[in-house]
Amino acid sequence: MKNYLVTFLKGILAGLAIGLGGFLYILMTFLFSGDNAELGKIFGSILFSVGLFLVCTFSLSLYTGKIGLVYEEKQSKEFYISLPIMLIGNAIGAFAFGYICFFIFRSSDVYFSALATANARLQFNDVLDYLTTAIKAFLCGLCVYLAVKSFSLNRLKPLGITLLVFFVFVFVYCGFQHCIANMFYFGMANTMSWYTLINLLIVILFNSLGPIVGVKLVKLIQSNYSK
Repeated sequence: MKNYLVTFLKGILAGLAIGLGGFLYILMTFLFSGDNAELGKIFGSILFSVGLFLVCTFSLSLYTGKIGLVYEEKQSKEFYISLPIMLIGNAIGAFAFGYICFFIFRSSDVYFSALATANARLQFNDVLDYLTTAIKAFLCGLCVYLAVKSFSLNRLKPLGITLLVFFVFVFVYCGFQHCIANMFYFGMANTMSWYTLINLLIVILFNSLGPIVGVKLVKLIQSNYSK
């Protein structure tokens, strides 16, 4: 029980860390708007990696960073039980940080940057929108796995940090969807509806499936490297 409590608390901290990365992204898109919007997107995508860097450095319990272990090898019963616990912790941390930011910035233009980011994830007009959300979530799960795996194999070395930032930049800049980041965006935008729930269910599911490809890629690279 104590281990599960630790996982839960570390899950909350991981949610806060990803929320911080999301806030830095929102802040950059606000500061570099108009003709400089592309710069804001670039800087925001890079700074988002601060969140995942904190998660990896302090070994926090991030669901999307741990789910890939399921596909690497068979895990213990305790590990499978801990996955939903850390996901709940992530949700609490991300939503809480989002709502704190909402109350601080609700009267400023920063809020509208968050609202635009959140609303872009809640466009479900036809089947294609659902499919697009699923694909973006799958690719995000792949990128997060590769970022976390690269960092763990080269912990605090320049290569590990560089690859982590690179993979995070790719998924944020390309608009791939991360379930915990979305929780922060929805919280900061104060956007709660059935579409919010639908988005989170789809993104959680396909974030969880993305690492399947990542595991195979890592094994392929490692096998070729060892030859």
